[in-house]
Amino acid sequence: MKNGNKPFVFQKRSNSIKTSNIEALFRLPTSLAANRITAIKANRITVLMLVEQLSAGSQEVKAVAARGLRLMAKTGKENRSFIAEGGTIPALYQLFRSTNPVAQENALTAILNISIHDENKRKIMEENGCLELIVYVLRYGLTTEARENAAATLFSLSAVHDFKKMIVDEHGAVAALADLLMQGSPRGKKWVDCLKQESSAS
Repeated sequence: MKNGNKPFVFQKRSNSIKTSNIEALFRLPTSLAANRITAIKANRITVLMLVEQLSAGSQEVKAVAARGLRLMAKTGKENRSFIAEGGTIPALYQLFRSTNPVAQENALTAILNISIHDENKRKIMEENGCLELIVYVLRYGLTTEARENAAATLFSLSAVHDFKKMIVDEHGAVAALADLLMQGSPRGKKWVDCLKQESSAS
């Protein structure tokens, strides 16, 4: 070579790092998917246990079980979907007449959280007596939060056009909503105003 220059030699770079990185990327989604499936299975088992406690436990146990379902239904479409299965809704709304204010409030709020998932709205409305008992809590709920969340549940259900008239026609619903509007907290009034707007738009 001229000027004593050495010929340029292409160096073969190792692909070991790249290969390992790619393999890790493929493993990551698989691992996440497996963890998600495991979590869903665990949640389903938990729901079955909580529903059993709602059916057979003391009032204190039922209050705790309803709270568990309330919290599980607070997040996740999957949770709300399978919580509404397997007799959970009737097990919850049977607590609406409970003399335990914690049990009543937790059960009602669990139904409210379940109702956020659109497919569950019809399941709730088709449960014999459920709407009647939601209105019962709206009228006679033992805590302010229970009454407010009853109004919020009615508002959530009224998002389905067919259910608006059913809600307004339910005995005592309009009077209880008017009472909450006059005497309730700002949060309760907000839900009542929203429901009135939904109903008047139908």
